[in-house]
Amino acid sequence: MSEVQASFAPGSILELAQSTKKQWELGQVRLIASGILAQDGTLRSSELRESTWQLSIRSIEKSAAFTPSPSAQVFTLIAGDFVQLDVDGQEHGLEPLRPLKFETENPVQASQPAEELLIVHVAAVPEQVRPTVRIVELSKKREQYLFDGQLGLLVQGSAKLLLGDSEQSLNLRDTVVGSDAGEPRISGRGFMAVVSFDQS
Repeated sequence: MSEVQASFAPGSILELAQSTKKQWELGQVRLIASGILAQDGTLRSSELRESTWQLSIRSIEKSAAFTPSPSAQVFTLIAGDFVQLDVDGQEHGLEPLRPLKFETENPVQASQPAEELLIVHVAAVPEQVRPTVRIVELSKKREQYLFDGQLGLLVQGSAKLLLGDSEQSLNLRDTVVGSDAGEPRISGRGFMAVVSFDQS
């Protein structure tokens, strides 16, 4: 894990470019962050094997099955048109920018995509952490705040991080760490996946 990703300082930026590409059953994966949810509601960094939540960008390049681990999952399609997932015998169509949440310990089958797809993938240990993903439309007139237990991932468009009196441009698919005290705000045009982790 890089130093950038190991730091969950309020308002820090976790750059996708700093993550290493690895393989998973359906394509490639870039782990953005993994950790635990502290009792005070803040996110703490940890090794993947000890983490109770994780956030990654993943490609779906072929029809294949994977076994969710941890078992609570949220898939959000951010590039491409459609893929179908078979979860415990029920078929779910994954459409752009519509988060799909499910929980299973059984293998999940993905259909053959017409093109390479990209998803924001959130996973958590359901006994300890409850994950949710909300897609918000960014505005230059109304800033998007990020709070404790939240990560904001820029999925489309362009945006700036405002922290106190300073501002910093975000690259596409960069992630910002939320904070009640630091009050990081996002201003721009496009869409952001706001990932929230709450105590179960």
